[in-house]
Amino acid sequence: MTRTSMGKPELNIKDPDQSRVWRFELRMGRKQLRERFDIRGWDDLNAQAGDAFTDFCERMRYCIPTADRNRARWPTHELWRAVTQTIEIDLHENIAGVLPRDVKDANRDAHMRMLDRQLLGLFISRAAASGVTAGEFSDFMEYHVNALQRASDEHPVPLDERIDKAAARYRWT
Repeated sequence: MTRTSMGKPELNIKDPDQSRVWRFELRMGRKQLRERFDIRGWDDLNAQAGDAFTDFCERMRYCIPTADRNRARWPTHELWRAVTQTIEIDLHENIAGVLPRDVKDANRDAHMRMLDRQLLGLFISRAAASGVTAGEFSDFMEYHVNALQRASDEHPVPLDERIDKAAARYRWT
């Protein structure tokens, strides 16, 4: 697309005020791509490039300085709005809308809630098998947790090895 086809005059290099050219280069490194977006290959990049660039544009902006000492109140420059709008339009197909880390955290939280419900159900079943009443349940829990701690201490495989083995089963994806 040419400037004339957009209704704009041709560039006049001799008059920089009328023909100023701006170049915005957005670069992301390992921390942004791998750690924040879990991008590990070309397919991941294709699926999430829009998310990564949108996030990048939200974390920084090009402003018009004013007399206000609070830079947060400085207006965003029209060029930066054009850059972010172009990214939104051009990379729309490459936006998942959610960070992989957030999905992993949500999955881990849901799994922990499920395990807690299972533990509670097992404790209630164990209490019922032992003839424990609702009024005795709290004392039963305290006693039984201590008994489980002793059993764990006496287990032939060290606790750190058992925890590492259990942790290896989860990827939270």
